[in-house]
Amino acid sequence: MKNDGSAVAWGHKDQADASGVDLSSGVVAAMCGRACVAVKNAGSAVAWGEALVGGDTSGVDLASGVATAMCGDHACVAVKDDGSAVAWGHPQAGGDTSGVDLSSGVVSAQCGRGACVVVKR
Repeated sequence: MKNDGSAVAWGHKDQADASGVDLSSGVVAAMCGRACVAVKNAGSAVAWGEALVGGDTSGVDLASGVATAMCGDHACVAVKDDGSAVAWGHPQAGGDTSGVDLSSGVVSAQCGRGACVVVKR
């Protein structure tokens, strides 16, 4: 991240190609695993990288309310202002949240190599 709120990404062509996302302004935080996610100052987030492991966000809403986000090796998770969280990525490594309740009380999250965890209050 740069002082002007922009960010640049580089690295492996499948994981670091950020040409499809806007990193030109408003970036306040960024995290990479095999995909990357950037939180913007308006409460939105953008992700890029390998689609199966977090680069494809078509199944989650990152347009508003994102407080923090991070990616591990196979999935990403975003904690929202309202205490909910959303995850995406490989369904067998943290991207499938159908068996967990992330609708409220989430205060932090972390993803590793093959799983994600949230801390709830």
